[in-house]
Amino acid sequence: MEEHGTEYVGTVFVLPESRAFELKTTMNGVPVTLHGTVSQHLAEQFAGHTTDTTVDVRQLAMQPRRVEVLTRDIHERHRAPRKVHFLMRVLDGGDQTVRRDASAHA
Repeated sequence: MEEHGTEYVGTVFVLPESRAFELKTTMNGVPVTLHGTVSQHLAEQFAGHTTDTTVDVRQLAMQPRRVEVLTRDIHERHRAPRKVHFLMRVLDGGDQTVRRDASAHA
């Protein structure tokens, strides 16, 4: 099994309750759609359960975003190799991040 993180710029769609995402981007000039799972930490930010930053899921697809996707290449015996994608971070803050006041949660 191999893992590598890559930054992409594209339109990201998230289903927060099922922790699924779809990223429409381009690789070498060819349109590509990546499907996968949202990481636990980012899912907590979407739900507003963290004290630092909350990401508004409704604003994500409004414009292209810069995101980090972890790709895991899985090689199993007697099976075809496959890739599993995890949305790790939304890197450009833009309008979708809201700074939470830590004193409001004390």
